[in-house]
Amino acid sequence: MDLSKLTPANYKVPKGEELYYHCLIEVKAFNQKTGQKLSEPRVQKFGRKAFEQFIYDNLLKQGYTVTILHNPGEYLAKKASEAENAAKEKAEQEQKAKDEAFKKAVDEEVARRLAAPKGGQKAPKAPEAPKDEEKPAEPKAE
Repeated sequence: MDLSKLTPANYKVPKGEELYYHCLIEVKAFNQKTGQKLSEPRVQKFGRKAFEQFIYDNLLKQGYTVTILHNPGEYLAKKASEAENAAKEKAEQEQKAKDEAFKKAVDEEVARRLAAPKGGQKAPKAPEAPKDEEKPAEPKAE
């Protein structure tokens, strides 16, 4: 592929290199007599922190034309938003499951109460948790 026609839209980031800046850099040079372009652009990869702090500015000062083909900040933001959306979706599913379990429990209780015998008979009681039988201390008579 002709690198002069490479743009951020048609650049494919190699797998495993998503955390690096990918730039098309070139110091444009032309033949003074014919005007023919002598320079060739190249793709260069840079670490995120170094590129943001000083490499980009230094390239511009040295006369390079820099086209950023891939920005890892955008990749990380996209990945973070995907993770956030996945977490929200998981939380919604868990809440839905809790709601369904609660609704099922309520429906079962309603059905149990409706099925309870009417009249003088008592409905079967649900077993109660055992209680510690402690009587409050009575004041001693003197």
